[in-house]
Amino acid sequence: MISSRENLLRTLRCGNPEWIPVCPHLFPNENPTKGIPEELRDVFLSSSSRDILKLGEYFGAEDYLIPVDSPAYLVSDTCAFESKKIGPGKEVTTLRTPGGKLRQVAETMEGYPGMVTERFVKTVDDARLLAGYFTSLRVEPDPGAVKETRELKGLLGDKGVLFLRTNGTPLGMCYRVYSDLTNLVYMIADAPEVIGDLFARMEEKYFQLYEASLRAAPEIDAYMGMDDTSTTLISPAMFDSFNAGLTDRRADLCHAHGKIYMHHSCGLIRNLLPIYRKTRMDGVDAFTPPPIGDVGYADGRKLLGPGFSMISGLGGGLRSMDEHEIRRHVKDRFEDARAAGNVVFCFGGAHLTFAGMKLLFDESRKVKHLQ
Repeated sequence: MISSRENLLRTLRCGNPEWIPVCPHLFPNENPTKGIPEELRDVFLSSSSRDILKLGEYFGAEDYLIPVDSPAYLVSDTCAFESKKIGPGKEVTTLRTPGGKLRQVAETMEGYPGMVTERFVKTVDDARLLAGYFTSLRVEPDPGAVKETRELKGLLGDKGVLFLRTNGTPLGMCYRVYSDLTNLVYMIADAPEVIGDLFARMEEKYFQLYEASLRAAPEIDAYMGMDDTSTTLISPAMFDSFNAGLTDRRADLCHAHGKIYMHHSCGLIRNLLPIYRKTRMDGVDAFTPPPIGDVGYADGRKLLGPGFSMISGLGGGLRSMDEHEIRRHVKDRFEDARAAGNVVFCFGGAHLTFAGMKLLFDESRKVKHLQ
């Protein structure tokens, strides 16, 4: 029998795994809150990489996808972010550049998560300022992150792989972080040269960060571009135009170092998969089947072709915490995953109770080794 690490790598690289990996998953503010055992409360609150290992040990997991911090980061010597509260639940962040200021506003209502109500880039002039900010960035190594990655590698052993969540594409980072979608689309149409220049400067720095990370921490097995790509926000043609080429460039760089490149694409992706098929990415992270997404694993395989793996949340789309519903859900998900091949499951999520999370895992253990 092969190791869990080898089985997971075979799955991600579209080889011939011996079972479907099922990995514990924790993420800040996205974890179960009901029925947590006292000895795991700090684990669920922290959600660190070491806590994922502790949770897996508690459940008896054999497969692990463990996130690590970036071994390098981008820093500017001429630009700076400043934040201040301007009232109850309201915070303004200012990005000061030599050419001017950009402003973002975030608001929080009691009992609800915070949300950004005004983003940095609202005009073409703002886009020019953001391009200047990216030009000013340089890569700075993080020895502490490298040390922690090496320690995690030792703790993990042959039970799984380490991965790094990286910046998304410039288009994705703009509609997720720097601008709102409406303003961004207007600027793409009205000032394509300015936005093209901004995207080029952003990707230049993101690529430099990839290069530095690959050199600094060879212990990292996989890189995930965190783009949140979905046709709720962009069209397949937009991805093809702005992202396909740079996706290949990132994938080629990772492959040259013997690493895996995954594209994080949660949401509605059926019509994006034929575009992904043309790229050299290794697979889709956060593949979201119905009822939340719009394509299942087997149907997705037909659109993607044989050379792409899928990482998916096992609990996504679960209709209730009823025991019979959980068992049915696990059965259906694994049947679809077997039909597709090369699917990795992660179990977790804020919609679950702890009891539901445990039953989800227990049921998956019964079927993950079935052929």
